[in-house]
Amino acid sequence: MLGAVGLALQTSRQDGRALVAARGSIDLHSSESLRECLAQLIDSGETEVVVDLTAVDFCDSSGLNVLVRAYKHARARNAALIVTGAYGRVENVLRTTGLDRFLIRES
Repeated sequence: MLGAVGLALQTSRQDGRALVAARGSIDLHSSESLRECLAQLIDSGETEVVVDLTAVDFCDSSGLNVLVRAYKHARARNAALIVTGAYGRVENVLRTTGLDRFLIRES
């Protein structure tokens, strides 16, 4: 597990895709570790990166920014970035901002 204060990230690969399971809060202090993790996976040639937010209880604007930038970076590399497992406050902020339309795919 990698992570900053408040956020733990576990990366695994299966069925031709990379899965990043996040746990905790994604905020100004922890979003950089998520950004680095996603950029590394996309730059290494992964064609599908799934970010599982099931165990994330909070995501602020810095976390949303990381997800949007990673989504754009993945598209520029002919890859996909998908968010799953968002619920509660995290799902609400994704839906309120409209980011759910291109980030969330129900698994």
